Amino acid sequence: MSKDVAANNNATEKIMKHLFIKTAIFQKTGVIYYITLIEIITLIIITQLFIPQTNLLNLAGGSAGFSDKYSHIYEITGNLTQTTDPIYETPQTSLEIPAFVTDLRTMGTLYRQNHILYLEDASSYIIPDNEVVQWYAEHTVLTDDALLWKHNESIFKFNYVSDNDLFNNPPDDDMWQNPDYYLTHDCKGDCEDFSLAFASILEAKGIYAQVIGVTLINDRNHWVVEYQYNNRTNYADINRNNVIIRHDENPTVYKEWVAIDRNTITKIN
Repeated sequence: MSKDVAANNNATEKIMKHLFIKTAIFQKTGVIYYITLIEIITLIIITQLFIPQTNLLNLAGGSAGFSDKYSHIYEITGNLTQTTDPIYETPQTSLEIPAFVTDLRTMGTLYRQNHILYLEDASSYIIPDNEVVQWYAEHTVLTDDALLWKHNESIFKFNYVSDNDLFNNPPDDDMWQNPDYYLTHDCKGDCEDFSLAFASILEAKGIYAQVIGVTLINDRNHWVVEYQYNNRTNYADINRNNVIIRHDENPTVYKEWVAIDRNTITKIN
């Protein structure tokens, strides 16, 4: 073989090796790029699927966020922990209520003054020293937003039922339940029944409360609870089966007429 032919063969071999190496590198780079793209897509899917759900759970105020959100609550028990804690114990889900025996108190005279119908002895319906009220006050926690059961952090339920449905009362009459009877009969009643019971529980917790007779902006007579909590005036208002707690003002109220606390009845206007 001549020197020129040998040289050409060597050159060709070098070129082929070079092309092979470049091809291999290109293929390897292509594989790496392909894997990286899969990882990116997978990361995006994981981010979209899991991160928003976690945020929504936190925003909904589940057990994991309870201690942080309500760290300032009245009478906090101090045994609430994050659900991420490996030693976290699920709160008990039920509470045995004592078998209280209560009677519906005989009502005094109802009379209407300043557009509000109320009992002549209405102050005697706020009863923080009653054993039933004391028990409910001991087993509940007040927050900025609600009254909660201590044992499982669930909202204490009040059930709106009209006097007509409960007692077959005519629409222009009224029926006031004493709080111990109301609390031991599924908290069923209308606005004054809720207000008297809620005010009694607050007073049992040492929080000054008044039951206020008001006219709403829709010209309907109504009862709400006014109390001081966290250095501001709050209003607890039963709206069907929901209790709304408003801070500093109640925009649904047009005028206040009568204030009832455990000692006196005060005509506001």
